[in-house]
Amino acid sequence: MSNKSISAFFPVLNEEGTVAKLTEDLLNILSSNFEHKEVIIINDGSTDGTELIAEDLYAKNNGYVKVIHHSKSTGYGNALKAGFTAAQHDLIFFTDGDYQFDMNDLYRALSLIEGNDIVVGYRQNRKDPKHRIWLSKGYNLLVRILFGLKLKDIDCSFKLFKRTALGKITIESNGYFIDTELMVKAKQQGLTINEFGVRHLPRTFGESKVKIKHIFITLHEIAKLWKKLH
Repeated sequence: MSNKSISAFFPVLNEEGTVAKLTEDLLNILSSNFEHKEVIIINDGSTDGTELIAEDLYAKNNGYVKVIHHSKSTGYGNALKAGFTAAQHDLIFFTDGDYQFDMNDLYRALSLIEGNDIVVGYRQNRKDPKHRIWLSKGYNLLVRILFGLKLKDIDCSFKLFKRTALGKITIESNGYFIDTELMVKAKQQGLTINEFGVRHLPRTFGESKVKIKHIFITLHEIAKLWKKLH
């Protein structure tokens, strides 16, 4: 593999039940493929035990784990931007801190990145409430119509980038629109995107942070981006 190092990161907001297992599983997968690797935890204003667990993981893992703490929640997009900024290596992977993906699918993403700029997942047999699944389907259709972006699951938080590709994208969103912005601007830059199915898992701890207000904020941002590009 020509990409010899990797950074993996994930944002967490009150995910004390998943942060340790996700970090340890990522480290195990990365260690089997890369000598140079890091896992970055972005603690976006957690008020439970997440901060203490993250600090313990940092202390125990010999520099392979980094932790960024926000004193209060700054928004999903800002949390991801903090991860992108902190990432040091050739490849950059991000997922969500709720651990709803089978991390073994990262092996397949790594096998696909060699011939692509970006590899993204789409959730197979999605284990979310039906209303969220239907809202997601409608949103993906809207993005397809407005931007000609033929991805099945644009908001799937299982994305792997080459650093060189990510450097061509300017990220502005502070919220949940960031996934759409990344993919639309990647298409605009002519970057190659490979999408493949990833196994989706039921949430075992905590609750979704997406609220009704985020839908309206995202629709406003999608209109702004469409006007900007047209």
